[in-house]
Formats: sequence, C-alpha cells, structure tokens
Amino acid sequence: MYRKYILLLITWSWLFCSGISHAERWLPVKDVSLILESNSILDFSAYSGMLPTASADKTIIASNGHFAFSDDPIKAQRFLMASLGFAPATGAFPSHSIADIYAKQLRMHGYNMARLDFVEDTLMDKRVGDFDFNPEQLDRFRYLLFALKREGVYYILNGLSSGNGAYGNVNERWLDKYKMKLGIYYDVNKQLHWKKMVEKMYGGMNPYTGMTTLNDPAFAGMIMVNEGGLEFVTRNGVPDEFKPLFSDWLKKRYATTNALSSAWKGELRAGESLEQASVNFPRPNEWTTARMADTQQFFVDLEKSTADWMTQYIRQLGYKGLLTAYNNWLSPAANIARGQLEWVDMHNYFSEPTNFIANGSVMRQDSMLQGGANYIRELAVNRHIGKPYTVSEFGSIFWNKYRRESGLAIPAYASFQSWDMICQHAGAIDLSYAAAGGRKDAIYPFVVGLDPVARAGETLAALLYLRGDVAPAKRMLGIKLNQKFVFNENPFLGSIPEDISRLSLVTGIGVDWLATAQPISKYQGQIEPANTVLKVLDKAVNTTPADQNNTVLGKVDELAQKYAGRLAPKIRKTSILANSRWSARLASMRNAEFIGEDNVTGLSDGLYQSDTGQIILDSQKKRLVVITPKTEAVVFDNPEPIALGNLSIDEADSAALISVSAMDGQSLNISKRMLLILATDARNSNMRFADKDETTLQNLGTKPILLRTARMKVSLANINKSSLKLFSTNLRGQRMDAIPLEQTSEGITFVLDTNNLPHGPTTYFELTE
Repeated sequence: MYRKYILLLITWSWLFCSGISHAERWLPVKDVSLILESNSILDFSAYSGMLPTASADKTIIASNGHFAFSDDPIKAQRFLMASLGFAPATGAFPSHSIADIYAKQLRMHGYNMARLDFVEDTLMDKRVGDFDFNPEQLDRFRYLLFALKREGVYYILNGLSSGNGAYGNVNERWLDKYKMKLGIYYDVNKQLHWKKMVEKMYGGMNPYTGMTTLNDPAFAGMIMVNEGGLEFVTRNGVPDEFKPLFSDWLKKRYATTNALSSAWKGELRAGESLEQASVNFPRPNEWTTARMADTQQFFVDLEKSTADWMTQYIRQLGYKGLLTAYNNWLSPAANIARGQLEWVDMHNYFSEPTNFIANGSVMRQDSMLQGGANYIRELAVNRHIGKPYTVSEFGSIFWNKYRRESGLAIPAYASFQSWDMICQHAGAIDLSYAAAGGRKDAIYPFVVGLDPVARAGETLAALLYLRGDVAPAKRMLGIKLNQKFVFNENPFLGSIPEDISRLSLVTGIGVDWLATAQPISKYQGQIEPANTVLKVLDKAVNTTPADQNNTVLGKVDELAQKYAGRLAPKIRKTSILANSRWSARLASMRNAEFIGEDNVTGLSDGLYQSDTGQIILDSQKKRLVVITPKTEAVVFDNPEPIALGNLSIDEADSAALISVSAMDGQSLNISKRMLLILATDARNSNMRFADKDETTLQNLGTKPILLRTARMKVSLANINKSSLKLFSTNLRGQRMDAIPLEQTSEGITFVLDTNNLPHGPTTYFELTE
C-alpha cells in the first residue's frame, strides 16, 4: 500500500489552481479558557488503555533496556512527560485548588509523567538566608506532587537545576553567581551544599502523601545535576581550580612530567609540569591532540566519580528511583559519560533565540526537515543499547515558523526508535488565556502552553508516541564505539558522523560502548516486537562489492575512526563525501535485506523511509509523511496535492501540519470517531521584527494570540461515509460549528477553513457519527 502512495508523493509536484488561495492572514484566538472538556475528543484520559495507571504508586525500574514497573518487569512502559515550568517568572507553584485542576488536566491531555525544573529557584526566590525555603512555596510544591500522584502522573526532579543552588541573597537567580555546577566537581563546601539541598527539598515529610518525596514511588527519576557535564560547563574555558585534579589524574597515568612530555610528543609547553599542577587544558575548539584526548578521559573519569558519590548519598537517604546526569552535549566523550549511568537522558533543540526576547535577539527561520531532521538524528545516536533512554528537553522554539515540523517528527521517530520518554520544554499546558502577569502575557520561547502550534504537536505526540500508533523499527544497529574513536579522534565539539546518524531515519540505532551490548533476540512486551540487535554491519559490508569510487568501510567503529576527529566539521560541510558514504551504507543495507526493495530511501537525494514503511521524510520538499493504521499525518511547506493512505490533501493554500487519528480503537478506514489536527503558525499581536525574514526580534508583542489561517480541501476514505458528521472544536475540545461533507466513492471530502469560523481559528476538528 505504501509504495503506491509514496510514488504518488514523489511524482506529484504540480502547482494547482484551486481558487482558494489568499494572502497570508492572521486571526486572534477567541478562546479564553483552555481547560479541556471532559469526554471531549481531546480528553485522552477517557480512552481505554492509553493511561493505564489510575495512581502513580508503582515503582519504575530499568528492565531489559527500558522503563518498566517493578511488578511487571517484562512489559516496557512509555511516558509522555509534561515540563511544568513553575518558576517565579510564570507565577511559581500553584495554590492547592489550581494544582488539583492542573494535575487532572495533565492526565486529560495525555501526560503520564511531569518534570519540575528549577525547584530550588522557586523555593529560594527573594530569600536571604541559605536553605531558607519559602514555606508557602514548599507547601504548594509538596501538594502539587501529591496531586500529580493522585492522577497517575509520575514525576522527574533535578538534584540541581541552578548554578546558585539554595544560597540566599541572590537578586537574580538566573545569573550564575555561585557556579554550583562547576563547584560540585572540586569544592567540598559546594558538594556539602548539594547534599544538604537534596535532603531538604526531597527528604522532608510530605504531609499530603504521608511519606518523604524520596520514598514516594511517584518520584520516578532524579537528574542529579541538570546540564552539568564538564564539556558543557567548561565550554568557555576550564577554570584553574581544575588543574590540581588534572595533574593528579595525569600523575596516576604517567607518573612524571618527563613521561607525560614523551607521551604527548612535544605538546607540553614551557613551564608546564605535574609537580607544579600547571598543565593547561586545551581550548574547547582544539582538535585531536594528545592533550585533548587525556582531557576528555579525565573529564569522563571525574564525571563518573562525581556521579558515584552523589548516587551513594542519594541511596543513603533512601531513594530507590532511577538516577541520571550529563544530559546535553553531543560529543562521543559526553555520550560515554552519561552512558555510565543506569538511565540515559538527553536534551537537544533545533532553534533557539540568541538572546531570549531581548531587542535584537535572532531566531533562525529555516526548516528542520530540510536539514534531514538533524537534531532528531543527533538525539537518536546518543541512545545506549540496554539502558532506558529519554529526551527530557526538545523543541523547535518559538518564533521559528517551521516549528510545527517537530510536532510530527519527534513523536514519530521517538516511537520508531522506542525511546522511553519524551518531553517538549517547557510549560506544557496553561489553563486560560486570561491569566496575567509574568510570562502569561504572550507566547514566549521555550513555553508551550500558550502556543497553539506547540500544543497541537503535543496532542499528536500522545497518539503517535504514547499510544504507539507508529510501530518500532524492525532492527537495531549498534554503533560500536571504542576508546580511540571517543577520546583520541574527537574533540569537545565532535559528534557521531552524519552518515551514521542518517541510519536512524531508516532503522533502529543506539550506542554499543566497547561492544558490551548483548544481542537481544526478542523484546518482550507490547511496545517492541521481535527485534535483532546487530553489533556491527559485518553482513552488510561483506555482501557489498567495493569499487574505487564508492568504498564500503567495514564496521561502524572503523568508519567512525577514519572519518571523525579533525575531519568531522569538513565532512558535515562536504556533501560529496557524506553522500558517498551514505550511498555505500544504503547499498549495504539493501544487499543485507535490512530494508526491502520497495523502500524508497535514496531514490532521490534527501529521501528516507523507515524500515516499517510508516515514516517518509523528503528533506528537499521539507515534507514528512506518517501513515499508520490509526493515524495519518503530513507536514509540508509547498501547498500541493498530497496522497497518503486513507487521507489526501486535494488542495491547500498554505504550509501546514494536518493529521487524522481514529479515537475509537478502530483503524481509520472503519473508525466512527476521529480527531483532525490542522496547525500552521502562531504569533503574538503587535510582534515586530527588524527584517523581512522575521529572524531579528524588536518586540515580542502581547495577547491576543494570532493563528495563521489556512484552507484545505481534504478527502478521507472511510466505510461509514453516510453517517459521519464533521465539527470544528475550540481549543477545549468542545464541538462548535458543523462543517459540510460530501460523499465520494471511497469516503468523504470536505474543506477545513480557519478563516471564517464564528468561534475563531482553531487547530482541532472532530469527525463522528
């Protein structure tokens, strides 16, 4: 089936004249309340089996490479996590009554996990003494945890979010006055501060749960230090305080300065010695030198020893949940640092403003898909085989006009790669557009709840990822890294080569550090079917003829060794080399029958299809298509006819994301209740830019929120064509206006037009009997 529609997708490139085109138009969202209506099309808590736990009282463990409940360790569990963002700038922790509503709304939106970031900043806002937590905020924090638990929403907390920890008398807690993330590596006082802070925040009795937070099974995991990896926190230079530690490490390795000088072969500079602790660190952008190799090994060892004493202390406090750290750097060495922990977490973004919302802040306005979904591929190749893998921060950030792409791409590829949790950062939901003060007056970068486009993506994520509409990859390839590649041939700024990361768009992939992953013949449970873990591409290599113009390079780690390190940036910029290696890999995959002959990957440049056949990325057209039994979706840039499986876009007047999902447990062609999502772009009223491309911000603007309108003629194959009715809904899921349908030989056709809806523009529509 997929082949038929994919060929149509590739060949249909004509422009159409439909008579519905109009100039770009923005209309204000008229909704005030954002509280979902119970039993509406958007109430995911009403759907059987989607959110199975009524209360978050089961212990989550790492089992068989995934999250699982301790009472059923064979069955893998997925989590769609909401980043809550209750900072002082957004109103701090809510009152008890609002917390009750908020927790219930999270479950209705389809979330079964939440993350509270910068807890210490909220507790310490405007406090003078160290550890002098605001008693009202501490009470609200504990009640919120209770409310989440009651609704079956587990939570993740940080051991340390802020560089200021729980120090008092800090006027601006976003400024790194105390540099805690550096100090925990070498400063005994800051290490003691971290220990006391964790105990005071989470060790005290929660009167609403009757237990300490540390003993609560709802506390699923702790990020011991958020974004605290050494390569990241020293990206602007390594402080001199680290030199004695580095010298001690080098002494254990080389014993004397003479031995070090001999090993470094002339890199040791005049005045540097182990005895004087005066050996300098390399610059972060320095490439593959012996100094760089030793620095990276030193960093990984120091990160391991730091995580060890933190883990030991947390366990002494009685915490039995999962622990992780070092979650935001792409280099192989950073990858190995976090891979030493029992659970691997990662952050990555496609677009971020250069200076938040300040006048002159710049945001890129290009397509994530056009670059081959690079930031998603970077996430994919940081997974470690045999360990739970989560992405607790991702996003294409406001005001990038293509951010709708991530709303389809991340949940689709996360489900395909069988990740254990995903979370778009931050502020997942809001209860009303009427709220005032703080960052409630407009859409802000990194805030999801007031952005209808980001919210539409989260709605789709609950279906594609949490419900599991997108099937997992049929196979998994292991990136067999070794010491030489990781430390000697990659700098701080290195990464897994692009031709390897592209494999993540076609099949399952993960890191196999030092070839320690064991082949798994079968993943048991409902999330993953029988899969094979392949340590190397031996079979693919051996069955592929090599020639002088297109050499196949053998095992993954051997290729990485040859092409990474000094050449990595040049390779990423040199499409001829990258495409040559990618073509060789693709030929190897086909010869080994890892992908079938009907898989369209590589039929044209920038075309990738998953080995399941369900996901098709056309990077040249900036288009992503997902075709599954229960959901079909496409995000596109050029408004032209697009045929999927049951869904067809016959006419369109603008770029958009559109999807249809069965909501009654049936496949789309026989479903009697379906959710349609139509997302374009959103912005604030009176937003101003310094350039026509809208990259450079002059003024963020204010509410009301504006949606870019769209008009789409859509066809859907469905056997219930004579009984179906179509309604627009508001952002709460309430049915609003009836939309005319026409019957066709295979189903129905209709027009979605957000220009003329009496209740204002929306992103949601409902098909029902």
